[in-house]
Amino acid sequence: MYTIVCESGIDTYGCLYNESFLPSSPNSKLIATDDDSGSKKNFKLIANLTTTESTILVVTTYNAEQTGAFKVTVYGPEKAILTPYATIPLTTTTTSTTTTSTSTTMSTSTTTSSTTKSRIGGR
Repeated sequence: MYTIVCESGIDTYGCLYNESFLPSSPNSKLIATDDDSGSKKNFKLIANLTTTESTILVVTTYNAEQTGAFKVTVYGPEKAILTPYATIPLTTTTTSTTTTSTSTTMSTSTTTSSTTKSRIGGR
């Protein structure tokens, strides 16, 4: 069993996916989501993960248009290797169990008449 906790001064929201994340289908391959189970309006995810499958952690904010620094820590029976992926520049510091980043994740799709921002949970 692994526990993934976030520490931040902003209201974070975490989503855990099996193998891949599809922004156009945010419920596909979804393992778990959380908003405020951690301290100070941060997420805390608990999941039974395996070492044979990749797991994707999407970190976003509960409120749209909010950005800020956050720290993710993973606790579990085996070492977790966190590899950051983002479509915008980010700063990352990695230790054996901790990654610090300065970005949020949000998918954006454009239609012929407007731009729509899709979010899981949140506003």
